[in-house]
Amino acid sequence: MTNQLTNLLAGFYDKFDTPTLKHRLERWVVGLSASGFVIHLLLIFLARSVPSLNQGILSELDRNYLHAVYTPFSFILFYEVLLLVLALPRSHTNSIGKQYEIVSLIVIRGVFKDIGEFRHPADWLTQSDQAWMVLQDMVAAALMFLMVTVFYRVKRMVVHLPTQRNVDRFIALKKSVALVLCGVLLLLAIENVVRWTQSVFAAPSNPVANPIDLDLYFFPVFFEFMIFTDVFLLIISLPYFERYEYVIRNSGFVISTVLLRFSLSTPKPYDLAVGLIAMLYGVCVLAVFSYYSRLAPEEDSREN
Repeated sequence: MTNQLTNLLAGFYDKFDTPTLKHRLERWVVGLSASGFVIHLLLIFLARSVPSLNQGILSELDRNYLHAVYTPFSFILFYEVLLLVLALPRSHTNSIGKQYEIVSLIVIRGVFKDIGEFRHPADWLTQSDQAWMVLQDMVAAALMFLMVTVFYRVKRMVVHLPTQRNVDRFIALKKSVALVLCGVLLLLAIENVVRWTQSVFAAPSNPVANPIDLDLYFFPVFFEFMIFTDVFLLIISLPYFERYEYVIRNSGFVISTVLLRFSLSTPKPYDLAVGLIAMLYGVCVLAVFSYYSRLAPEEDSREN
């Protein structure tokens, strides 16, 4: 029964994971990002040009045009999360790299959001605390970009040892997990949009309440799912990759994912430090794994 369900889910995954559908998805994301950007700019223009519109829903809309950059980045981030899920069956290491990319994009999107809080360029001189937060995010985003680059560079240095077991079953299990995660991602996105819509429409009648921050719900919850997913993949991989270095590597990746989850709910500026530590730890684990993977064949040949 379990094998039949796994094969069924894996078959559904193969139907969706095609170059044609990916190309269509990319076009949809580009279209939604561009449309959202233009619509956001138009709404800001209307809110600034027609004072009578400021009494309704647009009363909560920020008047700085730079805030419109936040909208296309939201669609791009969702697309990156989807790519992370689709990458699970191919490579566990690639999925971890995608997690690092997502966190770095969250930080760089926050830069645009915080810059939009300044009504005028001269405000940089008067709002020193806000300007310092923007600078911290900019530096952290650049360092995270460096970490992602180093991570993928180290990944290319790994020597892949041949396995003595048939991993088709393991790949089918990972495809099943990826398909389930796609469903979870879709449900979280729908719930997030509903929560945000309710808060926006409730804002005019309750000026004290502010619209909820989508990031404080969507990304932390999704990364919690990724923690349990990584642990599950670690467990089911043991019969196929029982070598010591694989267990240590996958366990280290789980720790890195846990730290990324903590970084999303940690107050500033400690969230940036925790995120960077998570990425640095993942890079170190992968670097040691790469070095060990080159030594293992030599040790095996000596024993034989």
